[in-house]
Amino acid sequence: MDKALLRKTAMQSVALMIAVVVLSYSMNNYHTIVMAASSFISSGSEPTKAVVQGKVSAKAAGGGNLLAAGLMEHLREEPADIPITDVASLKLHINEAVLDQLGDNFLAIRKPKGGQLSMELTDLYIKHSIRLDFSGVSDPELTSSMVYRVRGDKLFKDDPLYTEVISYEEQDDTGGKEQVITRDYGEDLSHGITIATKQEPDSKQYSVQLLLELDTVYAYTVFEDSAYYYISLKKPSEAYDKILVIDPGHGGKDAGAVARNNKDYEKDINLGIALELKKLLDQQNIKVYYTRTGNDTVFLRPRSNLANAVDCDYFISIHCNSNSVSYPNGTEVLFHDARVKGVSNRDLADLFSEELSKAIPLKKKGSIEKNPEDIFIMGQAKVPMVLLEVGYLSNSGDLDYLLDQENQKAVAQGIYNGILRAYEELPAAGQEEN
Repeated sequence: MDKALLRKTAMQSVALMIAVVVLSYSMNNYHTIVMAASSFISSGSEPTKAVVQGKVSAKAAGGGNLLAAGLMEHLREEPADIPITDVASLKLHINEAVLDQLGDNFLAIRKPKGGQLSMELTDLYIKHSIRLDFSGVSDPELTSSMVYRVRGDKLFKDDPLYTEVISYEEQDDTGGKEQVITRDYGEDLSHGITIATKQEPDSKQYSVQLLLELDTVYAYTVFEDSAYYYISLKKPSEAYDKILVIDPGHGGKDAGAVARNNKDYEKDINLGIALELKKLLDQQNIKVYYTRTGNDTVFLRPRSNLANAVDCDYFISIHCNSNSVSYPNGTEVLFHDARVKGVSNRDLADLFSEELSKAIPLKKKGSIEKNPEDIFIMGQAKVPMVLLEVGYLSNSGDLDYLLDQENQKAVAQGIYNGILRAYEELPAAGQEEN
C-alpha cells in the first residue's frame, strides 16, 4: 500500500479519536452542569419545598429550555486556581448563563462531596429562613466558609458578624415597653448559619442539614453546576403578580377563645377554615403565605412582620369572637380606617362583610372600625388588612354552625369570593384611585 496513503489514514484515525474524546468530555460536562440547572419558585403553604436530585431538567426561571439558550457556548472549567476573595472572583466560577439569572442578591453554596448527592430546599418563611437538606453525602465537611452571600458588590462568607443594639419595643399583650437586644448584621444577607450532620444507618453516607436565617423573606430560584448550588434571592413582589397573607389566628399554646363547654377552641376552627380556603386558593395564580398550616404557636409580631416583609396585597386574619354573655352572635369584619397602598381598609372590610353574608346564614353585623392600638397586628400592619370574626363561640348557635366542616367550607368560600372581588374592584396595590 502507498506509504502516503497509510500516513493519511493514520492521521485521520488519530483525529477521529481526539474528536470522540473531546465530544465525550463536552457531553459529560454538559449533563453535569447545564442539565442540572433548574428553577424552583414555589407557590403554596408554608413550608414550601423544592428538590434538586441527580440530573434534573434544564429549565430556566421562565420555564424555557436552557439547551435552546446555547449554554454550551458558555461552559467553562472550574477555575480552581482562582481564590474567592470578592464578588468578581466568585463570578469567575459561575456559568455565565446562570450568572445572568441570579440577579444582584444570591447565595453560592459549595457542594458537599457525594456521588449520589441530592438537595431539598424548604422555605421557612415565617422565620425568614431556608433549610437545605443534603443526602448522599460521602464527606460531611460542610462549613460556613462554603456558604457565600452576595449583596450587590459585597461578598460575605463564614459565620455572620453582628453588633448588639438595645431598643425598646411595645409588648404584644400589655402594650408596655420592654428592653430588646437585637443584632445588627449590616448588609449580610444571612443572620445565622447552623449545620448538623448525621451518618445514615448501615451506610458510609451522611445527611447534612444547613439552616440559613436570612434578613427577610425572599422568592427563591435554585441552580446548580458541578461544584455549587446557587440560590437567587428576589423580593416576592418581583417574582409574583399577586400576593396574599392568610393568618389563622392563635394556634399551639394559644387556644384563643374557648367555648362554654371548655373543649372547643377558636384556634382549631380558624385553622379549619384556613385549610379549606387554601384548597380554593391553590386553584388561583396567587402566591399565598400562611402564618400557620398546623397547630403551631406563632406570636403576633411574626404574623405582621411576614405581611410587611412580603409586601402583600391583602393581609387577612381569620378569627372567632366571644363574649361573657351568650346572646351576641354573628359575623364582624374589623378594620383600621386608613388607606394603605392605595386601598381603603374600610372598603376592603365592607367587601368581605358582604361576601360572608352571602355565603353563610349567620347574622351580619357589618364592618366595625377599631383603633389600631387596640389590636396589635392591625397596628403593626403596613399593608391593607382586615380581621374577620366569623362567629361567636360563646353563642351556641354560632358554635354549632362553625364546628361543622361543611360550614367551614362555606365560610372559606365567602372569604375566597371576597378575595377575588378585592382583586377585581379595588385599586391595584400601590396605586391611588383616579
